Amino acid sequence: DILIVPSGIMPAVSKPIYAEYIPVASSYFICPIASPCRITQGLHWYNAIDFSHGKCGDSIYAAAGGTVQRVKFGWNGGGGNTITILHPNGVVTSYGHVLASLVSLGDQVYQGQIIALMGGQPGTAGAGKSTGCHVHFAVHGASNPFAK
Repeated sequence: DILIVPSGIMPAVSKPIYAEYIPVASSYFICPIASPCRITQGLHWYNAIDFSHGKCGDSIYAAAGGTVQRVKFGWNGGGGNTITILHPNGVVTSYGHVLASLVSLGDQVYQGQIIALMGGQPGTAGAGKSTGCHVHFAVHGASNPFAK
């Protein structure tokens, strides 16, 4: 059927802010960066893996849905600006060396949602102790699924 509304006006087509491929889940957690999931440093400090494509400003995705538990700015023991998410299974993930947070304390996030922009460029605000642009992805309360 076709519906005709006399003097009707078509709504404007909205354009997405980010046109990126969202990682697809193959387990409870997805990679926190866009495909390809590039590990730049294996398991280290606080059960964490570093991911990067080498560019500051790239999107960081929520590895799983949950509640934003903390958004901390500053040095933070070398982790720089950090976002922490509590997931329904009780596991907590944190994302360090964040250039800009796109979420706030208490926000509900879904898996694959862009939560931040990648930072870590030495000498920039919120980089912490870093050697370049990347996300420091830590898992608390479970094994890091990306550890090899």
